[in-house]
Amino acid sequence: MPEGTFEVELIRALNLKDVELFGKSDPYVLCNCGPVTHQSRTIKDGGDSPTWNQSFLFEIPDGIMEISVAILDLERYSKDELMGTVVIPLNDVYAQRQLAPIKYKVQLPTGSFHGELKLCLKFFPKVHHGILELHLIEGHDLLSLDVLDKSDPYAVIICHKEVVKSRVLENAGSDPKWDETFVFTIDSDVLEIMIKILDKDMFSADDPLGTAIAPLNKVFVEGYVPPSSFKVLGKEGQPQGEVKLEMKFLHKV
Repeated sequence: MPEGTFEVELIRALNLKDVELFGKSDPYVLCNCGPVTHQSRTIKDGGDSPTWNQSFLFEIPDGIMEISVAILDLERYSKDELMGTVVIPLNDVYAQRQLAPIKYKVQLPTGSFHGELKLCLKFFPKVHHGILELHLIEGHDLLSLDVLDKSDPYAVIICHKEVVKSRVLENAGSDPKWDETFVFTIDSDVLEIMIKILDKDMFSADDPLGTAIAPLNKVFVEGYVPPSSFKVLGKEGQPQGEVKLEMKFLHKV
């Protein structure tokens, strides 16, 4: 998962299990993302439906997969009592950058669910500056659409606004070996590189053989990704072979 800044807008809770026998609960929230935990303000007598309208920012490293939220009732003379928890996977917000306010089910300590927590999530990727070197090595077990001959595959590589094309390998079929290197200037919040594989046709439109997506977060953090295979997928997400890539990244000083 990529590096960047993650914003959690804590809006309100609805129909929580009120843990007070007399009076109303005084709820507050502990919001944890990676190594950082933020605490909300306490809503005195907020009961089962407190409203916070409070935001938190997290600077997150690579690899954070989820955020956890604990709702507690502030106790004056004893240990604060847990009212429930919510665990939210971050895949969607990484992909979409911002999610509309969503109501998440609150899980009680017993494991059952009671009430909802309304949050809005945003992600701002870290902007990297430097030079990305992509080594397009080969394809393996690619789709073959030519009936009477072997495919003539080539790759179109898209990195943010830069688009480059490999050479066409005539009659290379399902296992082309390009061994070509491309260089991209990185100066934006790009998170991935797209490789479209096509079959060159002389008398008709080139046939798409599938698309591979290579995330860039690892090469940004480590500076090098050794030769690795990435799945080539068709329009419906079906596997259509693999493409092998090697990546290097040199940060601007």
